[in-house]
Amino acid sequence: MLTIIGSALGFATSIVPEIISIFKQKQKDSQELKMLEAKAKYASELSTLKINELEAKADISEIEGIYSEMKSANSKSKFAAALSGSVRPVVTYLFVTLFLAVKSGALIDQMSLGIGWGDAMKIIWDEETAALFAGVISFWFGHRAMSKIRTR
Repeated sequence: MLTIIGSALGFATSIVPEIISIFKQKQKDSQELKMLEAKAKYASELSTLKINELEAKADISEIEGIYSEMKSANSKSKFAAALSGSVRPVVTYLFVTLFLAVKSGALIDQMSLGIGWGDAMKIIWDEETAALFAGVISFWFGHRAMSKIRTR
């Protein structure tokens, strides 16, 4: 009987180190898997940041190219420089004048039909007009506000 118990104990104690090494290997593999997942996530985020950086550099070089081309053209002629610099303001003034003329005409037309000034304003200043107005103001002044927010 003592022989059987001794054999069983000897067998059991010889298996224990193997069981412990299996658990250690499992923990090591789990840790290695977590490290590989973390590295993959880091590489993915790094590649996204690199793509964003390359897109920003492409935008900057495009703008620099446009400005250098415009600068070289403007340095040749003062008239060309003045004309180039006046295009956007002139177009803006023309469109604002057209907008005011159309809305003033609509207001006068509504008031000639006997509609009061307040009700006529509600008719001509509809959601589409408000959206258009907001878009134009945002275009002209939004870039400056956003660049000031980015520098903070």
